[in-house]
Amino acid sequence: MEVKLKIEKLTIHHALDIYELMQLVLQREQKVAQGKEHFWVLALNNANKILNLELVSLGSVSSTIVRPMEVLSIPLQKQAVGVILVHNHPSGKLTPSEEDKDLTDRLIQACRIMNTPVLDHVIITAHSYLSFKETGLLERLEASLKYVPPYELERQFHEEAQAAIREVEKESKRKIKESLKQGEEKGLKKGRLEIAKQMLSKGLDMHLISEMTGLSRAKLEQLQR
Repeated sequence: MEVKLKIEKLTIHHALDIYELMQLVLQREQKVAQGKEHFWVLALNNANKILNLELVSLGSVSSTIVRPMEVLSIPLQKQAVGVILVHNHPSGKLTPSEEDKDLTDRLIQACRIMNTPVLDHVIITAHSYLSFKETGLLERLEASLKYVPPYELERQFHEEAQAAIREVEKESKRKIKESLKQGEEKGLKKGRLEIAKQMLSKGLDMHLISEMTGLSRAKLEQLQR
């Protein structure tokens, strides 16, 4: 069911833009339908302009059934770069239900697989709205593993394991390099001391020895004793 509204030139900058647009959409509904839950999907291009606005489900006064294929069908055809989910609460309460969060979690994973991410989920009432993105709820649901396919979990685990291995190897190489450098410096210092001792034993000028070995006069005097 497509909403017949001129929206092609509209750009979404903020959840408030969505709220104001959807209020106009709801006003076009019959009064009986306004008291039921609607679920819409906005398809956006890379400039945040609306490519399509579709009503994918019209339910009862307290719930509506939404399927991933219905959400993604038109956005994929339009080659959208992302979607925004919108549904209304006729009760006037903005608090997302557990069902709202679970549905969003499932749709996030379905849209991620199709490379058309969920950009936000906005709940609207007659007087206000709630944005999953603005409240941080979208980010928390994006981190959920509940609906992540097993092969994706395996891939993530493999990538994290490889990254950890690379980090360990990098740290090991750094420590080895540092140890070699320290050993080299100790060896050079020891070599300079031996050379200085030999030069002192031959009675060479202390100033000359200091210049050639880099050792201080005090250190040379200590060696001489």
